[in-house]
Amino acid sequence: MRTSRLPLAALLTSLAACTVNGPREPAPEPAPTATAPTTAAPTAPTAPPTSSAPPAQASGDEALLGSWTSAACAPRKYERVLSFGKDGSFTAEDRVSPCPPKVACVWSGIVHHKGTFKRSGGTIALSVAEASQGRGAQPFPATLAVDPRTGVPAETGEDGKLCPYQR
Repeated sequence: MRTSRLPLAALLTSLAACTVNGPREPAPEPAPTATAPTTAAPTAPTAPPTSSAPPAQASGDEALLGSWTSAACAPRKYERVLSFGKDGSFTAEDRVSPCPPKVACVWSGIVHHKGTFKRSGGTIALSVAEASQGRGAQPFPATLAVDPRTGVPAETGEDGKLCPYQR
């Protein structure tokens, strides 16, 4: 559908020609109006968003960045997957009882955690900002150890032994 815009004067002239009795002459075609091309005004560059979490680089340990997996670690009897980001954030999945493939489940069986982390020496402090609900999940740890032999994150098990994470 093609539409055209007529100036107000042309519309009023056409309307007046319709209301006059007597022979009508065709209204002249309005001349096309030229429009100036528009250009966007230059904008000032915006600063990148800031994060309230300290960047991981500030901790001096980029080796933590990325995803880590831990099998069961007493009393936790299920797999946990942690991911550490450059911006000092982390996500975690407690795979309490994942829904089997090709089966409809009421609950996915995975509890999600999100927050920030900060390494200080041999400890990683985890501050949870969001967590989903789930049945059977153990309390999420507030801290992880850094295994002094390997430098990988580890949870302290029920017996005091370290349960290291793996890539």
